[in-house]
Amino acid sequence: MATRKLRPIKKKKPYTDASDEEKVARNWTKTLGLFERGEYSASTLRAAITLELMVNFAIREELVVEKGLPLEFVDKLLKDANGITRKYQGIFLPIMLEYEEHDELKTLWNSHIKKVNERRNRIAHGGEFDNKKAVKELLQMAHHVLERIVVIFGSTQTFRAPG
Repeated sequence: MATRKLRPIKKKKPYTDASDEEKVARNWTKTLGLFERGEYSASTLRAAITLELMVNFAIREELVVEKGLPLEFVDKLLKDANGITRKYQGIFLPIMLEYEEHDELKTLWNSHIKKVNERRNRIAHGGEFDNKKAVKELLQMAHHVLERIVVIFGSTQTFRAPG
């Protein structure tokens, strides 16, 4: 009888143990998968979640890593802000005011993030449905935001473009 070795089973890290960057990447992968399966409304919701997770990452990077604030304090700020509008406009933009990228980040809100969030709200709270063309455009906007924020924060994370 031949001897065979079993391949080790690769287990994904539990989601709760994943870093902010890993959570963003996993959610973006899920977003694109939903889109490719024709689940357009769910893809829109997941794209909005991904953007909010990216904002969480950016806020933690700036306040915990750069400014040295306690993680517990920053997590409480994020929890109390509850929602991308309050996180982005109430925390993120004000803390980024001292940087050259502030104007670009403000533009990203008005041109991309706000639109994704408004669409998410119409689906989640109004029961609307999405279609392929609209979601593809929305995913391109979300992808642009993800790519810009990771560059600003020096991350090497990449995100597959929507197809």
